Amino acid sequence: IEIFVDGDACPVKDEVYAVAARLGLAVVVVANQRMHVPRDLGVELVVVAAGPDAADDWIAEEIRAGDVVITADLPLASRCLAVGAFALGT
Repeated sequence: IEIFVDGDACPVKDEVYAVAARLGLAVVVVANQRMHVPRDLGVELVVVAAGPDAADDWIAEEIRAGDVVITADLPLASRCLAVGAFALGT
């Protein structure tokens, strides 16, 4: 299980990092710009090209059944649910 975070506007990143570290889960933050992530907790940052759906498209291509996406984007959540992933809104 991996946790994917739609990172550009996610207000709960710190909480996600804490829960993932406690459970031993990998976190991938996907954003259009560089940002600080706690690499010592196993958090990976993926910076995608600028564009309105670039982060969403990357997440939708990488997420697998059983993974979790954290997003406020309903179309992205729908795409993730379609492959058997779980979606949590922010």
